[in-house]
Amino acid sequence: MRRMMRSMLAGSTLLLGSAAFVGPLVTPSAVQASTAAAEKLWEGFSAPTGIARASDGTVYVSNWSGGVVERMTPDGSRSVLVDGVASPAGIAVDSEGSVFVSAYSGDHIIRVGLDGSTARVVEGLATPAGIAFTKDGRLLVANRASGEILSVDLASGERRVVASGLSLPVGVVEMADGSIVASQYGGRVTRVLPDGSVSEMGESFSRPGVGILAAGADAVFVIDNGASLVRRVAFDGASQVVADGLEGSAVALGRGGEGELLVGTWGSGAVYRVKLQD
Repeated sequence: MRRMMRSMLAGSTLLLGSAAFVGPLVTPSAVQASTAAAEKLWEGFSAPTGIARASDGTVYVSNWSGGVVERMTPDGSRSVLVDGVASPAGIAVDSEGSVFVSAYSGDHIIRVGLDGSTARVVEGLATPAGIAFTKDGRLLVANRASGEILSVDLASGERRVVASGLSLPVGVVEMADGSIVASQYGGRVTRVLPDGSVSEMGESFSRPGVGILAAGADAVFVIDNGASLVRRVAFDGASQVVADGLEGSAVALGRGGEGELLVGTWGSGAVYRVKLQD
């Protein structure tokens, strides 16, 4: 499975078994184009896969093939937060400012404290990709190889499966109503309600990627990696392209300032700012 993900570096196509998967694109009638221009903010990354923005405006970017997480501060400085991470993928910042990173090839999650100390906080995973915090402080993990979304209590270590049978889950986010939405490299975006019921928000995407964020109460912004664009997808399945024309292959997605998204692309090794249109 790790070999499969690494293949994107060579050919920007993830192999499923022995054949390249290219899911069907959303049909034109399902998409209302309202795209915004993208501005390149930073470049020189090694396969940016996760983006997170702290409350003080600091932006963290995981470099998949470089094994490092970089930090960009509001004053313009850029530095390495942590290195030697086994294929850093998803990234999230907790309420205290600690940074959490999934080590995809190491099957664990690390925490980087405010003092720069690092520790493994979750182990024994199965190629963890996207991660996100819930309102009550639990950590959601897209466990790609097992097809599951896990919910982890970092204080006690207790974990539970909140979704299973997914098609290569790589991204996850909690919504305002307590449901979670998972983006899956197999071409699906799936919503799981607190009672365990499941609904599909769409199955006609070209490889939804790691990046996924809430877009209000009833929709998500999600990377469509295979098409190298960002979509807004509603609970009812309505889809709208909000950013396209990006150089390289879009993978990472984070929040910028108010009304802005940050998009990281493989190939070009850049992070772009997209100002959302009203």
